[in-house]
Amino acid sequence: MLLAAVSGCSENNPVKQQSKPSLVSKQQALIADGQFAAARENIDELLSKKTLSEQQRSELLFELERMQRIERDFSAELGDVRAYIEKHIGAVTDQQLNDWINQGLLEYRVIDGETKFFRSAGYNLFQLDEEALAKREGYQPFIERAPLYALHQHHSEIVASANIEKPNTEKKRFKVKYQLTVKANAVPEGEVIKAWIPYPRDIENRQENVRYVNSKPAVHQIAGNDNLQRTIYFEASAVKDQPTEFWVEYEYDTYGVFYDIDSEKITPVMATEETREFLQQKPPHVVFTPEIQALSQRIVGDETNPYKIAQKLFAYVDSIPWATAIEYSTIPNISEYAMTAGHADCGQQTLLLITLLRYNGIPARWQSGWEFSPTSFDTMHDWGMVYFAPYGWVPMDVTHGVLESDKDDEKWFYLSGIDSYRLIFNDDYSAKFEPEKQHFRSETVDSQRGEVEWQGGNLYFDQWSYEMQWQDVSDASSLLPDEQSSEFSLKNLDSEQVVVVVTDDNTAIQGKLYSFEKHINSDTGKPEWLAANINTDIVVGKTGIAWGKGLHPAQPGQQKQEGDGKAPAGVFELGTAFGYLPDLPTGLDYEPMTATHFCMDVAGSPLYNQIADSKVVGEKALEGNSEPMRRDIHKNDQVYKKGIFVHHNPDNIAGNGSCIFIHLWRSDDSPTLGCTAMEEDAMDALLTWLDKDKKPLMVTLTKAQYVRLKDSWQLPDLDLN
Repeated sequence: MLLAAVSGCSENNPVKQQSKPSLVSKQQALIADGQFAAARENIDELLSKKTLSEQQRSELLFELERMQRIERDFSAELGDVRAYIEKHIGAVTDQQLNDWINQGLLEYRVIDGETKFFRSAGYNLFQLDEEALAKREGYQPFIERAPLYALHQHHSEIVASANIEKPNTEKKRFKVKYQLTVKANAVPEGEVIKAWIPYPRDIENRQENVRYVNSKPAVHQIAGNDNLQRTIYFEASAVKDQPTEFWVEYEYDTYGVFYDIDSEKITPVMATEETREFLQQKPPHVVFTPEIQALSQRIVGDETNPYKIAQKLFAYVDSIPWATAIEYSTIPNISEYAMTAGHADCGQQTLLLITLLRYNGIPARWQSGWEFSPTSFDTMHDWGMVYFAPYGWVPMDVTHGVLESDKDDEKWFYLSGIDSYRLIFNDDYSAKFEPEKQHFRSETVDSQRGEVEWQGGNLYFDQWSYEMQWQDVSDASSLLPDEQSSEFSLKNLDSEQVVVVVTDDNTAIQGKLYSFEKHINSDTGKPEWLAANINTDIVVGKTGIAWGKGLHPAQPGQQKQEGDGKAPAGVFELGTAFGYLPDLPTGLDYEPMTATHFCMDVAGSPLYNQIADSKVVGEKALEGNSEPMRRDIHKNDQVYKKGIFVHHNPDNIAGNGSCIFIHLWRSDDSPTLGCTAMEEDAMDALLTWLDKDKKPLMVTLTKAQYVRLKDSWQLPDLDLN
């Protein structure tokens, strides 16, 4: 009879770390044995007791959550799996199915006596079994679709150009837009949805010049760069029957890295402040169990050279076939799972390798994010870092593994190098967020998709979707200001609208604002700036203007500083509109402000130059700031009734100026503290005209600067008489 060979549970036995099982470990043992009903009954009874500690209560509640996640992962019947397989290769026999099951190729669990299959079991069969794959015409397994999983010219270029003084090479710049969309009616109307989207870390010689570009909502909180799982945090209220969107755009530089390791120079590592943490166990996923120790002995044998040990361990883990993963939050010990399941994905392989390396006295640590490619391929991905003395920390990626090459430096590229197509969010796993999440995380280990919650609890992955868009913008037109050449010009910026502000000189408080739109000249076929219908008086900072930080190259002369009363000069992106009203007619994204929204102008704050809500970050985090976004409530004026965010100092460099807007003026002779202001009718026209899809820019210059830079920056024609 079909399935006669199926018995027991496919999950490993949990690691025994204490002689007397705890309340939670007893329930985990039942869950591992597939006795979900008994575990639920026990947990419900335990939760009714008042003697439980908060930690015990939280752990027991998570076991209830974990069972739900396991049931979601293992939700397929054998008939579902069979239908998927037969859809691609035609009819299969009962014997074939039983053979695949007994070989561990169709992952399953027995839950309360019922055999349930992993919902991706059919998909994984074609990643794991060559015979089944051969019958599926024209199909490539996932790993084979990725160009950098085999030896590529890119690897050879990195190896050839790197040296001991400069192992980082082959720099690229990427522009990313990541969107997270919560399904309509996932939470009740009016409830606040909180979202954490992964955000790149600045890492010297690996990932640098991270630059925030835009987001929805515009109000956000970027975690400090020292957060090992860095995020950008948002809030938005749910609207009935409408999905809730969160997205962020940013750019960053990334480097290929390669260290040409000489194994004879490698020495054992002593535990120091830099390495001690990464030689230790980190339960539950990095544990030196008896099974890990026995596996290590079989692989390593009598080898004593740390690099050669690492090569043996790397090659072994690389030999474990790749397959899509069950949810990490459901696995008691991920490295042990990778050792026993017969297959593993990138994070599972990486944790197993980290465990084996640490057990052998070789420091190793986690790193993860996304990987791109010279083609359109991209995916969430996990890899790591390994420490070899005297070289220090070097990258490793065991899923890319050992490359087929006669040259050792290319063959072992991913044991001491990394390609230029990486996006690093995380330098550890299971690290705290900023601000902290109140409810259970959907992904308790990694952080690549994002996290969402509301006051009623966590929103799991099935309640929202995500989309990663990326673009290689390594050409000169996309370089950061300090990298741009004198050839910088507006034509090289992907914008179709520009707002130009001109003052008489750098001390003038009044000026003019003009609007232009890009059109293609029908005679020449070339783009040109044509005047739009907005031309109005404005006021700027009380001490005039000074060079700010934006898209333009660094310029000589006075530079904008915090508190100097100057509006920034230069070229800047225009962002989201904001105001006191629930909505405004505008082609920009719009964010209504509340009494608890402030812009942080305290240079020492991690929230510097960012909008934050005191209800979210706490009043203490905003101490000392002087920039409430509801000035009608706090300062009895209407200047922020309608406004637009100007992306000045987008890297939020402390002291370089913060909270720059276009907003309403008090009068035509009342300057600002550093913004640009105008009358309300003009603001209404400007808001209506601006279109976020046309990527509008703002150019602010004195007349003399405009004349000097007009040709080289290819500014619109303007009569300055």
